[in-house]
Amino acid sequence: MVRFFYNIVMQVAMFAARIVALWNPKVKLFVDGRKGLLDRIEQACGKEKDIIWFHTSSYGDFEEGRPIIDETRKRYPDAKILLTFFSPAGYEMRKTYKSVDWVFYLPMDNSRNVRRFLDIVRPKKAIFTLGEYWYNYLTQLRERKIDTYVMSVRILPSSPYLKWYGFLHRALFKTCYKRIIVKDAVTEEILHGIGASAAVKVGDARFDRVLDIANEPWTDPIVEKWACGKKVFIAGSTCEGDDDIVLATAAKHPEMKFLFIPHELFPEPVLHIKAEAKHGCVIYTETNPDDAALESAQILVINKVGLLARVYRYGFASYIGGGFINMPHSVIEPAVYGLPVGMGPQYQRDLHFVDLMEMGAGASFKNAAEFETWYDRLVSDSAFLEDASRKAAAYCAENKGATDTIMNLIFGD
Repeated sequence: MVRFFYNIVMQVAMFAARIVALWNPKVKLFVDGRKGLLDRIEQACGKEKDIIWFHTSSYGDFEEGRPIIDETRKRYPDAKILLTFFSPAGYEMRKTYKSVDWVFYLPMDNSRNVRRFLDIVRPKKAIFTLGEYWYNYLTQLRERKIDTYVMSVRILPSSPYLKWYGFLHRALFKTCYKRIIVKDAVTEEILHGIGASAAVKVGDARFDRVLDIANEPWTDPIVEKWACGKKVFIAGSTCEGDDDIVLATAAKHPEMKFLFIPHELFPEPVLHIKAEAKHGCVIYTETNPDDAALESAQILVINKVGLLARVYRYGFASYIGGGFINMPHSVIEPAVYGLPVGMGPQYQRDLHFVDLMEMGAGASFKNAAEFETWYDRLVSDSAFLEDASRKAAAYCAENKGATDTIMNLIFGD
């Protein structure tokens, strides 16, 4: 009965997506990407055996699982690896990802799709990331006795999974996984408390990833020319409510450099920053290292994918977006370079930011005035900045090593 009603919900959701796709470009990608999808998957990998299947929802979730995917390719160079995405944000940015053999959208989670998908792929192992708890996929993987894992899990005591209406997810946690790889002791305790004995605390493999990136030699000629040898303030993955807070402080500090990388690289947020800049602004894709306007512009907006994790090395402190919409983005990407981190008020979902705040390497703000107070202290109190920077970098260094542990849990049997 549960499966029957769940399948109806999935059909209704896909029907609604087709309607919304008529005017929404992102949803159109979601819908169009699934046309003839199972036929394409069958043509690509239907004759292969022992496929290792990774699934992640979006680009951000992919970054959580990327260290494990890359390490799998490194340790098992002849393995056949399939990567699926639920959202266009992940698929469009990583559809040519070289560590895997195939990248596809995930077929919608109804019984017919799932049966055919698993008949085609016949995965040796299935590894999910974060909150991808698809009922039909997980139950049919269990029925086929395929080793199934989920990693980077974090559950708060207020999670809907623990409410009366979260019974379906609780059942999946208890019955469908060989290992539930969690980030913190609280999540492990919660899952053990509901009978999910497969939960094991490991940590976050993203620390290994950001440490590797930070240690890579890398420069950018446009940023180098614009920065003029100065350390800059970096606002990364900014969302609604974030940009204006930083722009207000930038307007009062014309002598300082501010670099923005919006989370959504659509024209609207980029043009908004440029319009509100009071002391000159240049757009990354509209300039070059010889542009005379580069050095005089106070603000540089980077509107190109793939630079954020590396460009933090040019900063002295950072503001990370998502704290006004309860979708905080990665704070360890700047912290690994020793950048203190600021964020909006809805940060509780980010365990790492909570840790950085407790140790004095992070701060949260409700408005522009609170951010300005923090910024002014960073630039006027060198001891405060040095202490916060040291703590941020040490936090990342102390948390390395989760990749090897996760690999052993998945492939060590």
